Amino acid sequence: MVNYNKLLKKLEEKGINSYVIRKKGLIPQSTLTKFKMCSGTPEEIKKKLEDYKNDPKHNGKEFMYDVSTKTIEDLCQLLQCQPQDIMDWEVELDPELSYERKLCEE
Repeated sequence: MVNYNKLLKKLEEKGINSYVIRKKGLIPQSTLTKFKMCSGTPEEIKKKLEDYKNDPKHNGKEFMYDVSTKTIEDLCQLLQCQPQDIMDWEVELDPELSYERKLCEE
């Protein structure tokens, strides 16, 4: 799971709020929403994603929180930093998805 706590903090430090982002067209509003949905503790993020899915107006759809590497690069240029300065990425490994498991299935 990707966590954007660092990004939101960096934007705040530079005085870049939602209004500035919209007014200057720095990133699309939908992308900003993705960053906000994927910030907080892992438990908070999971709750936000679950709440989104359970909201009747979304008809049970999963929240699409993927962000392109181009967007990450653009943000790094804007903030003059590296990706690890704006995001943490921790993958929960599932042994069922491992290469070795796939070999055993053949």
